[in-house]
Amino acid sequence: MTQRAQPPLDSEIESELDAHREAHLAAPADSQVAAAHRAGTAVRGVTGAIRDTHGAVASKVFASARRTVGPVVTPVEFAHDHIARAAYGASAVALEGVAEAVGATAAKAAQAGRTSKFGRGTTRRASGVLAFVHGFNGDKMASSGRMPLSSPMSLRRSGERVPATADGLARAYPDATPQIVIFVHGFVGTEQMWKRHAHRDDDGRRLSYGRRLEAHGDWSALWVRYNTGLRIKSNGLELALLIEQVVDHWPVPVERVVLVGHSMGGLVASSALLQWPTSSTWGPLVSDLITLGTPYHGSPIEQGANYLAEFFSGYGATRWLGDVIQFRSEGIKDLRPGNLFLADTRGAMPDAAEWRQALAPQMVVRHLAVAGVLTKDPHARLGGIIGDGIVPRASARAGADNDLSRSTMMGSMSHNDLVNDPRVYEVIADVLGVQA
Repeated sequence: MTQRAQPPLDSEIESELDAHREAHLAAPADSQVAAAHRAGTAVRGVTGAIRDTHGAVASKVFASARRTVGPVVTPVEFAHDHIARAAYGASAVALEGVAEAVGATAAKAAQAGRTSKFGRGTTRRASGVLAFVHGFNGDKMASSGRMPLSSPMSLRRSGERVPATADGLARAYPDATPQIVIFVHGFVGTEQMWKRHAHRDDDGRRLSYGRRLEAHGDWSALWVRYNTGLRIKSNGLELALLIEQVVDHWPVPVERVVLVGHSMGGLVASSALLQWPTSSTWGPLVSDLITLGTPYHGSPIEQGANYLAEFFSGYGATRWLGDVIQFRSEGIKDLRPGNLFLADTRGAMPDAAEWRQALAPQMVVRHLAVAGVLTKDPHARLGGIIGDGIVPRASARAGADNDLSRSTMMGSMSHNDLVNDPRVYEVIADVLGVQA
């Protein structure tokens, strides 16, 4: 019998939020040096996994050879192990050193007020690589002894970090409006993903959903960047704290908040709402949640990876392969059941409709779930199976429609198309009351 999970109590949420507030105060500024340290640590982890895989395969080869030709193989095996151990160790140290050196040089240039000679495009690519590393190894990076904290979730605008302080928000939003829309990216992404295949305005800026809403409506758009390798529950708490800071320090009184999340970002936004403590002021300001291709009923890809990990781990000859697959982050594993706020996934499967109903006594939030479907006819049977290529149609729709929850399906729409497509923008603009 599958166990149903219950939302955490307010006292539990307050305790965890306090811990996150303290962590934010203790954490260093988001710098390129810190990013380089985290990248180096991740390189060590990946190199270690490759080393262990190599070792497991080599052991099997030498064992087979020993059965065939006898103990004469032993000196060769000893020499191989010694050389491989030294090579992998040197590679990990060298790669980590290069990452740190590049990060330190970039940081010094930034502190001196100089523009990187590599240009903004290279900075975006570097951020994308780091986001990829975060997605698969971010939980280990955050808990490592050397880097006890990964960078906290932060606001971004034009690629730059925006402090969630009165001065920082006032500088970034000189024309701040009482209505704010917050965009939460998906797995291994950054805020730059919202500009995918975007047209440019007269000033050369790529037009994302947020930029269009700012240009045509009385809205201010905010984008977050976060470590997608962390548990969804942890990122949900981070988002709750960040929204609290924004509302408290926004240049003008906030009247309305709308959250837009793509894929994992929709789970993070949902988790923030479900973990909202009644003592916070921002909860009643949230009117709408819009999710795009969010796997509320779990991701088949992660479900398949978990099955393979358990299958290979059950046999001595393939246990090493199971260990390699298990190396993936807890953030990825949370995608298996669409975990919103649990500390782990054992014995619990989500029911998004039930969990949203738990909000009713304290918060009234309308939810629009947008499901992409690769087939031209979004209602086709095949479309229901393949969905947007990543998330099945039923998983993205998140349950039956009701007064507070509705869904819409879009044919000929892939998972990544959802982050910047005219049809999706029209739906978002309609919810926000903006002329598309």
